[in-house]
Amino acid sequence: MEEKRELKFRATSEQWEILLGDYSSSGKSIRGFCREKGIPHTQLTYHLRRARTTERKSGFIELIPEAAPCNLWIEAGRCRIHVQRGFDAMLLRQVAEALS
Repeated sequence: MEEKRELKFRATSEQWEILLGDYSSSGKSIRGFCREKGIPHTQLTYHLRRARTTERKSGFIELIPEAAPCNLWIEAGRCRIHVQRGFDAMLLRQVAEALS
């Protein structure tokens, strides 16, 4: 009897980023999502773990309210913060601390 082996799913880093976002918003289990998309669950688990490690390694940059671009989006995990010129730096710091 032949052993069934999972074929490796090929995707670019941009495609994995989209898939991870789709999985996060799907509300499905890893196995259910992977079955639906035809992805080996081991690969999705690997990329989820890798994304979490990358998030923890990312750091902060200093933003000066007067020098900030007119339209800036900050993404931290699943959160997305819209910052406009003249923003309250103390409030942004408090939000960032609350998210960490």
